[in-house]
Parts: sequence; C-alpha cells; structure tokens
Amino acid sequence: MPEIKHLVPAAGITVIRPDTLRMLPPKGEPVEMNSYWRRRLKDGDVTEQATPSKSAKASAQEKTQ
Repeated sequence: MPEIKHLVPAAGITVIRPDTLRMLPPKGEPVEMNSYWRRRLKDGDVTEQATPSKSAKASAQEKTQ
C-alpha cells in the first residue's frame, strides 16, 4: 500500500506536482510519497501536516454555518 502524506509548500516556495504538472496548493494536499516528494521534504520545500480528521472537518463546518 502506498504511503500518503499531506504536504504543504514552504512559505514563498512554488512546488510543481510531477504527476499533474499543477502547483501544490498553499493549503497543501495528500500526495503519494516517492523519491520526488522525499527530496522536497529533505530540502525544506514542503512540510508535512497532519490531516484533520473527518469529525474535526465536520465540526469546523458546523461553526461556520
């Protein structure tokens, strides 16, 4: 099973996803870890962020309504 992590670009850094050729959004998104993303982490171009749980997302949406 592939390793999936939620990665966020570092401040002021533009990171291109090699699989889609799109920019990694400022809020980040889940990516399948491979040598490209491991290198980005090592170089400090991206940081790993904990993915909010579904219940945390639901409670946040309730607060905004």
